Amino acid sequence: MLNVSIRNPKQSESSVDKKERDTRIIRKNNDEIGYKVKSGHLSLLSRKLFNILIWYAQDLRDKEDKDGRWCVSVAHLVKDAKFHSKDYDLLRASLDELQEVRVIRPRRSGGVTSEVLIPSFTLDNVSHEGNEEMERGQKKRGGHLMLWFMLPPELKKQMLDPEQYTRLPIAYMALLRTIPGLALYEICRRYVTNPGGVTNRDKWQNWWRVLTGSTDDATPPEYKYAKRDIFKRGTEEVNKVTDIEIELIEFKVGKFVRDLQFSVRLKQQANLDMGPPPIDAGLLSRIVSLGIPITEAERLTARYSEADIVDTLDLVEGRIGKTHLTKIESPAAYFKKALKDSYAQSQKLIESAKAKQSEERKTKQLEKSRAETEAKQESNKKHQLILERFDTMPEERKSELLKEFDASLAASTQAIFRKSGINGKMLRATFAAWLIQKTDLIDQ
Repeated sequence: MLNVSIRNPKQSESSVDKKERDTRIIRKNNDEIGYKVKSGHLSLLSRKLFNILIWYAQDLRDKEDKDGRWCVSVAHLVKDAKFHSKDYDLLRASLDELQEVRVIRPRRSGGVTSEVLIPSFTLDNVSHEGNEEMERGQKKRGGHLMLWFMLPPELKKQMLDPEQYTRLPIAYMALLRTIPGLALYEICRRYVTNPGGVTNRDKWQNWWRVLTGSTDDATPPEYKYAKRDIFKRGTEEVNKVTDIEIELIEFKVGKFVRDLQFSVRLKQQANLDMGPPPIDAGLLSRIVSLGIPITEAERLTARYSEADIVDTLDLVEGRIGKTHLTKIESPAAYFKKALKDSYAQSQKLIESAKAKQSEERKTKQLEKSRAETEAKQESNKKHQLILERFDTMPEERKSELLKEFDASLAASTQAIFRKSGINGKMLRATFAAWLIQKTDLIDQ
């Protein structure tokens, strides 16, 4: 398991510039390609990390410490894996996975052995002697986080100086974002110089286990689903972002597919600028926090768009935070159901419809208010005009109209009118409105 301690790093860490970093090649022992997993499950990040650790070990051969360990900057490691995040718990979990997953390796002398990928590792903050021991998942400000690791002693020589190996460019492997894509690239890259241009032929169920990192006793889905989610998706990704092109070859017995094989060829010109963005470890962390394993979280990020996942996470996290509602017993199951059935998109449509209705109401209210304002302004103009005409009338006519207006008023208003006349603002407006109704009298 993980040990955290304070120590000064040896001056053994590899230092490469950007150009060299883009052209690095792993010489990976052919026995280390296409793992058959005995127990546990390898995630995409742990697979990438192991490949990169092999390169560092090969680059730093004979530069181990007294315990047989190499030292690598975590900043370089996550950059090589295109793992852009400060979520060190997820990084630790992926490294722990390399110690817990047991893979089946063939022995040169016959038989097989079950081994972990790395026996041990430590993560140390080495900025200065006074650093306190780090809390899990934390990085001290100003610290320089280092990884110390070792390879299985009995396999160390053949991993550092393999006799039969496949050349794997780190840059292309870093661009792959699915487990099937990465596993398929390693396997097919091994056969790129094969005169026949094809991989080995095997039952599709065995291909499924190797490309998903599942154990030998795992039950695959129906072939049509395995083809859609694993074989086809992995093939498309390899063809899109790497330096090789592959094609799925099916062998049928009757109408059923029994065996699979892949044709392989190098691309005439590969482009490193066409790859997808780095693994969004922050997104993975949010999914994992719901109780979903890292490997399944990676499959979800490969299958669904980032926008859909973010929207669904926001929806689920918001729902969990509403403590006045019924508690969600399984946030993981709720998230997967919400993602599959597009709850977030449905919620967006509802919110969009509500927003549209609200906007329409505001528009109607604004139009009504504008109309009322215009009507009031027009009324004020008419009042002003009629009062001006009233002021120019003979006194006798004015008295007649005022008496008639008085007779039309309620008793309470009459008292006010008889006391102050039409000098008050309200009464003047009332009188103007009454006059407009008496236009026929005024026009006489």
